Amino acid sequence: MVFSRQVTISSFHRDAWVEIDLSAIERNVSTIRSWLACNPVPAKLMAVVKSDAYGHGATQIADLLSASGAEYLGVASVDEGCQLRNSNIKAPILILSPTPSWAIDSALEDELELTIAATKQARDIDKIAGKRGRKAKVHLKIDSGMHRLGVSPAAAAALVAEISSLPNLELASVFSHLARAGDEATTAAQLRSFNKVLEDIKPHAAGYFTHLASSEAARKFPDTHFDMVRVGIYLYGLEGTGLSDTLTPAMSVKGRINHINNVKIGETVGYNLTWEARRESRLACIPIGYADGVDRRLSNRIEGILMGRKIRQVGVISMDQMLFDITDVPEAQDGDVITLIGKEDAFTEKGERPCADLFLQLATWAEMLDTITYELACRLRARLPRIYTRHHKSGANASAVSDVQLPGNKLSSEHSR
Repeated sequence: MVFSRQVTISSFHRDAWVEIDLSAIERNVSTIRSWLACNPVPAKLMAVVKSDAYGHGATQIADLLSASGAEYLGVASVDEGCQLRNSNIKAPILILSPTPSWAIDSALEDELELTIAATKQARDIDKIAGKRGRKAKVHLKIDSGMHRLGVSPAAAAALVAEISSLPNLELASVFSHLARAGDEATTAAQLRSFNKVLEDIKPHAAGYFTHLASSEAARKFPDTHFDMVRVGIYLYGLEGTGLSDTLTPAMSVKGRINHINNVKIGETVGYNLTWEARRESRLACIPIGYADGVDRRLSNRIEGILMGRKIRQVGVISMDQMLFDITDVPEAQDGDVITLIGKEDAFTEKGERPCADLFLQLATWAEMLDTITYELACRLRARLPRIYTRHHKSGANASAVSDVQLPGNKLSSEHSR
């Protein structure tokens, strides 16, 4: 490891890492809560932390979200739920997808709550819960128009009656999922379908709560809030596509320069020699590649930030390395930090920020690749260590000192590496 002249933080394990700003997530929770306050009785919040909290680190983020008042956590599978329980997360956890019969026992052992979308699933859970001598909390999913998972509206009342008749099941909630949560007409149609189901099942059960809205609907359509909203990507400050004007992205991606090379005019660079130097150039390598989740199709297209200046990535992104043209940053040297996503959070030795305005967005990558931020954030969890920070707010150099947390450790104050 080459120690940098920049005052910054870094992974102790690798010269490339993902930084997660816990303060940003807390601000996003507050913003989301403000949307819910528009109804006389504000809806509760289910924080969705599936896919390792969208690449942000499920155990650390779930703990923070529970402390911030999220009443429920949502995950995709039993193993994700068990991981949270193994990290001493006590909040109610809902498995949002149907659970295979062979995993039900593990789910019940860790007090995970289960989704039901068919009669067989209800009977399987009842049978295994009965062997344990306990009641299983189950949540009935309705297919209100997305046609992916869920019982059809026509069959919902019969399934609710079945659940009510099974001695080892407790119906905790009835819910559905929106296919186009930002579209008013589509959402209105699904809302009508869901409301009709709620009327149909009234004679067969009581005491359950209801939820329909995901992130975008929680912001746009108060009629979809019901008793609880399920928010995922917005917790992390990201829009599916495009930039957010109300939320703060929590994820940054950074790497330290591990080698600098000088190339002459006309020399070509990287696999397949796709980039040619048009001037005497100085190239910096950082240890991040497509195995870390940076798509190879971004080669020769993206930018980084180094010492307050934007720099171009050059050559094909390889499995473990990528190159940047740092010719216009002559003072850069081995160990200096290049930011790929997020703000440059480094300071000079005099405590001055080189540039406060530069901000590289994950949404820009998503647009280049014709995909969504969800996919890219989840990919970035592959090998990169996570560092968790909480920036202080005091004085002109408010971010010069941060709380820093490596996974598995408590927060501690650290100025630099």
